[in-house]
Amino acid sequence: MKSVLLKSFILIILIVSSVSCEDFFEIKRPQETQWTNTATFEQGLNSAYWLIQWGNGLGRGYPMFHDFAASGTARKTVTGAAGINGDEFYYRKFGERLTRLPNIWEQGYQVITLANLALDLDEERNGNPFNLDINGTDYKNNYLRQIGEYYFCRAYAYFILMKTFAPPYDHSGNNSVLTIPLKDKAAYSKDDVLNEKIGTREEVYQQIIHDFKKAKELLPDQFTLNSWNNVTGYEAGRGNKWAAAAFLGKVYFLMGRYTEAKAEFDDLINYAESTGTYSLEEAPKEAFNKDKAEIYPKESIYEFNGGDPLGTSGQRNLYLYTGMVMGLRFRDSNGDEIMNIATNGQGTVISTWNSFAVSYTALKQMGWMVDPVNGDYTITTEAEADLRYQQVYHLLLPMPEGTPGDNIPKGSEGYVTYESFPGHAHLTTPHVYIDKFFRGEAPYGRLSKFPLIKLADIYLLRGWLKWKANDLQGAANDLNKVWNRSNPHNTNRHTTANITHESIYSEYLRETVGEGWTVDFIMGTQMVAPQGDDPLTPVIQPPYSNWYWPIPPQEESLNPNYQYSEDI
Repeated sequence: MKSVLLKSFILIILIVSSVSCEDFFEIKRPQETQWTNTATFEQGLNSAYWLIQWGNGLGRGYPMFHDFAASGTARKTVTGAAGINGDEFYYRKFGERLTRLPNIWEQGYQVITLANLALDLDEERNGNPFNLDINGTDYKNNYLRQIGEYYFCRAYAYFILMKTFAPPYDHSGNNSVLTIPLKDKAAYSKDDVLNEKIGTREEVYQQIIHDFKKAKELLPDQFTLNSWNNVTGYEAGRGNKWAAAAFLGKVYFLMGRYTEAKAEFDDLINYAESTGTYSLEEAPKEAFNKDKAEIYPKESIYEFNGGDPLGTSGQRNLYLYTGMVMGLRFRDSNGDEIMNIATNGQGTVISTWNSFAVSYTALKQMGWMVDPVNGDYTITTEAEADLRYQQVYHLLLPMPEGTPGDNIPKGSEGYVTYESFPGHAHLTTPHVYIDKFFRGEAPYGRLSKFPLIKLADIYLLRGWLKWKANDLQGAANDLNKVWNRSNPHNTNRHTTANITHESIYSEYLRETVGEGWTVDFIMGTQMVAPQGDDPLTPVIQPPYSNWYWPIPPQEESLNPNYQYSEDI
């Protein structure tokens, strides 16, 4: 983090150009000239959210892709994963220094620095730096919400950094091991930069909990827009009270603090059910096919806001980049249906960048292939009846022998039946692909949004927590909420007699594969991290002590405190 802080410190120096040389280390933060009201205070939030959503490492689906590749639910279709370290995650080559990870580190600490600057200002000016009327709408609906969002962004950044660069939280062990720099204040002097604190695993997670709690306290259920922020789609991709509650519950779940996790999920589900603000979509695909910022899927609690909804110049490359590597469709797919749309002659465009399908071991666990590990690739009747399999996954068969894939035109049935692009010509067995990305309408599927946390996920996690507490009926009820939505002709599958960890895990996979939370489920429940399809991938037992990546070497070399790594 040293280089990040140095860059931030230099930026502060440049902004405050009127400071004399003798006052070099007594500068004031740039807000005093830049942040003068809630409209300008928004600038820091815009930058933080841009990094969280579209930063080429922290955003654009990278944490989600890393989860899928390493979870045992992915199956390699080609080597290399388009140059984004897919093989390293797939084979769990922890300890290797990967090319993309420094982006996560730098962007994560940029978000933290932005949040710290804002929160320092709030503290030093007694919660009202712009002298607003504390009974007025600008203070209540804008300023307090903005402070809550800064807490939300800081917590999110630390959460991703810890899941990437620190060993997972040990449910029953010692969490005093040093991990990553922990800064709850911005750096304003040379000493601040050169003497940053390295937080223990416990300390950093406590900071994450503190920040999500503050966010939940300060953020509204839904935004009240007025004056400068009364913009269509303003809320897209931003945190509110219930996004904070969802993340807080997930943090507790990952830490093994099950009572606290259930309390957060209870709060969220009670709000959803009593107000109807959030609910399970009638069709699973409805959570994934929105491409306009102002349209909020009922199931999406926190979302990736895919690019600029106006499609303006310079913004059209802001899409879920990793979706093309881990999913079926290319970024220029147009429309929701799998078959091409006659009106535009394009429709589904299969991604030639794809590097992963759903693993055979996962498909067996899900009950959707009979026994693919031993060569029986038959799709089960259970799969064919499940709306999730029908709508957000897709089966491709190997090309018939002697038929070149590049001779199958887009729009034909064969194009979406067989492995119709040459990069997959070597595949000789059927594969099931995630089909949750780039499903928006013309002109560009690349603008499609994506739920980063959806309500079905929360029901399933709460179901596991109820099962763990021996509330079998409550667990079955939560799982059936999700199951029944996708199986309307075969309802209430889960009962007190058949609900187990394995049945919940199977349901969790059917519902959420590729959405970025499988590893958290594995670690939160303390199950063995499965090998997946490749014998070169290690099986990992809890507490998963080596499941982390080294910090960037340029950061480690600047601070002797980083030499902790030999002890973990």
